[in-house]
Amino acid sequence: MSPASTARDKAPRRSARGEAARRRLMDAAIRVLDRVGVHQMRIKDVTAEAGVAAGLFYHYFKDLRQLVDEVLDEHIAEFEAVELIEKDVGKGDWFNRLRAHYEICVRVHAEHPGIMRCIAQFSVDDPVFRERWKRSFNRRLDLLVEVFPYVFPECPLNKAQVELLVHGLSGVGKELMTEYYIDRDPVLREVELSQEAMAEWLAALLYRGLFACNPPESQLHHALPILTITRN
Repeated sequence: MSPASTARDKAPRRSARGEAARRRLMDAAIRVLDRVGVHQMRIKDVTAEAGVAAGLFYHYFKDLRQLVDEVLDEHIAEFEAVELIEKDVGKGDWFNRLRAHYEICVRVHAEHPGIMRCIAQFSVDDPVFRERWKRSFNRRLDLLVEVFPYVFPECPLNKAQVELLVHGLSGVGKELMTEYYIDRDPVLREVELSQEAMAEWLAALLYRGLFACNPPESQLHHALPILTITRN
């Protein structure tokens, strides 16, 4: 549990009006983060963006770091909500399960690049946050590790080897999303992809790496060119 989560648990219950003001500050912080980044963000920027008096900030947050922690915690929890992410996907439908997870990753990168930039910065600068993010990421990978023996019952890999395989493949798309949505690399952005298309391409690439075959053609709408990558 992060320090921000602990602070929330100990905080007294607030009125609906108080919760609305608090939410307004958090939403304002997200917009400021996306616009200027965490190192340039100031409390006065957040209160001005939220349209509230500067002093109101301290009714809800101890300092700017607590606010940022809570914003990041909220987004990390969104990545971890496996049941919600996979609610419309059959358990055996591995391609669409992968795509559902990539859809949320792509959406946050595309719509909130400041949040993802902040996560990357805190992961470098803050050992406590780095462990929090690492645990979250590994928890999602563990889902693949746990089901691997059932998906591939005749595979001779032991658990440690499966861990190595899954962690190695987990990097598919991470650097691309950073360069495409955060750094906005002009070479990569010559290929204009919708969020839906990007998620499908990344899911197809991971599927090929994990299952050593193409995803079902019937499930592809944007990444059909991947099926043409074959070797005689």
